[in-house]
Amino acid sequence: MNLCSFTGFLVDDPVLTNTNNVSVVNFTLVTYSYRRTKSTGEKSRTPTFLRCEAWATGAETIKKFAKKGSKISVFASAKNAAKGNKDIIFRVNEFDFAEVLDNENIGEIIDA
Repeated sequence: MNLCSFTGFLVDDPVLTNTNNVSVVNFTLVTYSYRRTKSTGEKSRTPTFLRCEAWATGAETIKKFAKKGSKISVFASAKNAAKGNKDIIFRVNEFDFAEVLDNENIGEIIDA
């Protein structure tokens, strides 16, 4: 079964294009993992950047309501970007907007 679930923040505004008369939106989602060092107990944050795409009405909805810094949860399937290419793109099947941040806070969230 190929099903992934992520919650993260949009790195940039989503980009809407049209492929064969179908809307497609591409965006990058950043998620974070946290770890503590054993010696000092200091907490560090490591970003993971995920390339995502959504199609049809989902694409149009994401473009209309999401912007850089928006928190979004996605349920997606992983696929190779192209035949013979090992890069992964997550095709969004379902999504939910969690929140939209004020412009002042965006840099704190998405700057690694």
